[in-house]
Amino acid sequence: MNNRYEKLFHSKLFPFLLFFAAFVFVTLFSRSTSFLYAFEGADPSIFKQMGRAVLKGKLLYIDYFDNKGCLLYFIHALGLWLGGNTALLLMQTLSLTITLVMWNKTLALYRTPKQRFVCLLIALFMLLCFYGSGDQSQEWCLPFISYPLLVFCRSHKEKTAIKPWQMGVIGLCFGVITFIQINNACTFLGFVACLWIHYLLKKEFRTLFLSIGCFVAGWIIIVLPCVLYFYIKAGWFGVEEMFYATFLSNFEYLGAQKTIKWIHVIPYFIFLLFFLVINILGLRKQRDLLIPIVLSLLLFVLTYGRWCNSFYLIALIPLCVVSMMAIDFQERKKAKLTFVYLSLVCIMFMGSVVVFQVVNDLILRKDKETAIYDRFHHCIENIPINERDSIFNFNLFWHGTNMMEHEGLLQCNRVLFTTSLFRLPSLIKEETAKTYIPPKWILLSFNKKYDENDMLFIMNNYELSCAFEYDKQYSKKLRIGKKFEVCLYRRKA
Repeated sequence: MNNRYEKLFHSKLFPFLLFFAAFVFVTLFSRSTSFLYAFEGADPSIFKQMGRAVLKGKLLYIDYFDNKGCLLYFIHALGLWLGGNTALLLMQTLSLTITLVMWNKTLALYRTPKQRFVCLLIALFMLLCFYGSGDQSQEWCLPFISYPLLVFCRSHKEKTAIKPWQMGVIGLCFGVITFIQINNACTFLGFVACLWIHYLLKKEFRTLFLSIGCFVAGWIIIVLPCVLYFYIKAGWFGVEEMFYATFLSNFEYLGAQKTIKWIHVIPYFIFLLFFLVINILGLRKQRDLLIPIVLSLLLFVLTYGRWCNSFYLIALIPLCVVSMMAIDFQERKKAKLTFVYLSLVCIMFMGSVVVFQVVNDLILRKDKETAIYDRFHHCIENIPINERDSIFNFNLFWHGTNMMEHEGLLQCNRVLFTTSLFRLPSLIKEETAKTYIPPKWILLSFNKKYDENDMLFIMNNYELSCAFEYDKQYSKKLRIGKKFEVCLYRRKA
């Protein structure tokens, strides 16, 4: 049996099999980019809008704002330029293929071919559990998380020091993640911290400074072009806005949640507890792996704050691959039984979520989404072509961005998320701001309370052009979800 798996892994066709597996996975489950769905995910529709802004000559963070790193938007700009969702899907496939190759190399350090095959299937299932709508920032970070962990695990297995050039590449990976979403780097920063602390305790100062220097040099290779791009475009103001959005605004966003949604917390913490217990039981004798894994997990939880969306856990899957690689189930039967038991619990719990999401969006909701986009398209047809670049998605609700992205439209002003974190911008203040161009059209979703002065301002300066009801129910038979009204207002002559 092992010979069969060994032949598979050493076959010249194996990389192509991984590519095919990645393509099938992304096509079936990336609802935001796959041709199977009539769907624009929440975050992905915003990322595409930022990419579209780049293609239309807008300057990120000044003309159009979101709180992620610029590389994420450049990736989406490239995908949209090459062919839209189809190109993005193929780029996702390539990214996942590279990730699977590195996971396989990591598992090969300790696992037999048959065990590697099973572990890769488990890793893909875990990815499916947390995948959401696909095309998330965590997904794009996976290759750059997986490489540093492979280097650390190989160094641990072979009892060799990490070479300076390898630390440089790890720093480069950190730089890429920095300008996608820096929180996701926490999954290997625990290993970096433990390595440097080890050098410090051993008084290997030369090795420590060389390692830090190479790491920083790799990071600078990514940082410098980003800084130069924004400096050339808008001077130091552009650089300041880029750093604000990439770092400060992102952490302001993560700290803004005042209430906890238990429906998000439960699967989030079930998985974290499961992951922690498995490592403590299975790696008790291997502190040189247990400590950095737990430290990485702690950094991950701390940097994501009170937000507990399950798709954040995508960034932890490479760390789970390391755990599956390192735990010796042959010696510790208790760990093996605990692993099997908790895996079954998680599979049953997460499996129901996955089945519900996929069946819901692919079957129950497909016609409903198509109908909603058709209604919005009918509204857009009433707008003269020369005015379609002057629509403002006033209340910042992602469904508005979702619909505009489906039509290939871009809102006309900077505000997507405000510095006041989801509080609506004052239209009166915006009208008097130098950088604000009064929009000819306002897209507004009545799903939350509005400032009385802003509503009065809209009624005095705009007139209702068209409106339709957005039914967010999963099924007419199941009274799940909510309804709200989408309105399009035109500026009075």
